[in-house]
Amino acid sequence: MTSLMVLVVVLLAGTVGAFVQAKHTALERLELQLDQINVSRRNLLQREFQNPLLAPKVLATSKTMRELLTKPSLIAAKEQNEVLEETAGNIHVDAIFVLNLSGNCVAASNWRQLDSGIGKNFSFRPYFQQALAGQTGRYIAKGFTMSKTGYYLALPVNVDGKIRGVVVEKISFDALQRRVKDFWRDDKELDLVTDENGVVIVSSLSDFEFKSIQPFSDSTSKAINASHQYGTEILPIPSVYGDVLDEQVRFVNFIDIPDQSFLQKSYYYDDLGLRLYLNLPASSYWKIVTSFTAFSSLLALVILLVGISIFQRWVYRTKLMEAAIRDPLTGLNTRLYMDDWYEAAIRSHNRNHLAGFGLVLLDLDLFKQVNDVYGHLTGDEVLRRVGEIVRNAIRGNDLAVRFGGEELAVFVQCTDLAEATSLAERIRYNVEQFEFMGKTGRVPVTLSGGVAFHETNETFDSLFSRADKKVYEAKELGRNRIRS
Repeated sequence: MTSLMVLVVVLLAGTVGAFVQAKHTALERLELQLDQINVSRRNLLQREFQNPLLAPKVLATSKTMRELLTKPSLIAAKEQNEVLEETAGNIHVDAIFVLNLSGNCVAASNWRQLDSGIGKNFSFRPYFQQALAGQTGRYIAKGFTMSKTGYYLALPVNVDGKIRGVVVEKISFDALQRRVKDFWRDDKELDLVTDENGVVIVSSLSDFEFKSIQPFSDSTSKAINASHQYGTEILPIPSVYGDVLDEQVRFVNFIDIPDQSFLQKSYYYDDLGLRLYLNLPASSYWKIVTSFTAFSSLLALVILLVGISIFQRWVYRTKLMEAAIRDPLTGLNTRLYMDDWYEAAIRSHNRNHLAGFGLVLLDLDLFKQVNDVYGHLTGDEVLRRVGEIVRNAIRGNDLAVRFGGEELAVFVQCTDLAEATSLAERIRYNVEQFEFMGKTGRVPVTLSGGVAFHETNETFDSLFSRADKKVYEAKELGRNRIRS
């Protein structure tokens, strides 16, 4: 038995070790794949959102821009509008506009449109405040005038060493969305690009756009509401996160994509103020794990089958022995085992008067009627349950035996007759109170018992005879009782 257990443990340990190594290898391979994808996605995002920053940098140093902000006039505004209009068309951006120090729009590339931002105030926008502080403002929001979401880049306009205004460029997500959706269609790779608030601005699936990766904190919600950033309520993406494979990679299930799990890793681009969530089908991971462990598992199975064959032979021999000493229906010991037990107990008591024991004989009352009325299957179930009640009542040093049919014997290690009688009474009460159920309802079951305490140098036959007489007395007095 010990050798087989050791064999099984070694095989299991080897298989588990191969499985763990397979998971590690699969993670390394997929992380490398994710990192390679990240390089191409970063280049794409930089091309879409970083390169267009060159135009505002040039505009911020232009003569027309400086004149408009230092000496505002209708002529200067018209000239700047035309410059912005031509520039926006050349670089394919949604809009370029100029704000003075108060945040008022004084020129815009879309100046010919009725809904242009000219004359409106944008001082509440964070990108304006960042640019006034001398930084590059980056912001994703729904447009204040056109209600169209875009990526805003804002640069301060310096004249003679002083900030005199802000030039802002708005970039549409349309082209980027088309490219990302192509990735999903070709590779089933789910790309999610979020802003610094964790709101998805570009997604392979339209249903995920302008939903958050995680619920907002109270402070974030207040800041978003104050700046009118999205113009609508942002709900979290319904998702369930699974096991974390390392500090950056984890499993995730999206409720809107049923029956598919993903392996997710995120990348933050500080220069863009964006975070990319790459999601590869988890099946790719498990395919590697499965293939890596297949050979080891097959080898382990062959070895295990050989071990099982040997183990089955041992089990067969053990069961033969078990059947000889334990009744399969009640779970109690057989008379074969009883003989060895009571002979040792008698020798021990004869040597030491403190090592006494009592014999409890139990007989189910009117058990033949149970079989006749409720059927033999119910009778077998009653015997099984009674055996369970007896096993639960005795202690580790006691012995319970199915003596024959519905007759049971319990050998109780004790110091006097009263202790053995107490155990017998407890068994009788538990049987009487137990809800034995047949096909038509409750089956009434009781038992009668007799108790005798072994006397020094007394034979087993004498002890048994005394206990058996007490059983007879219990039956004569009306059953469902213990006599001692």
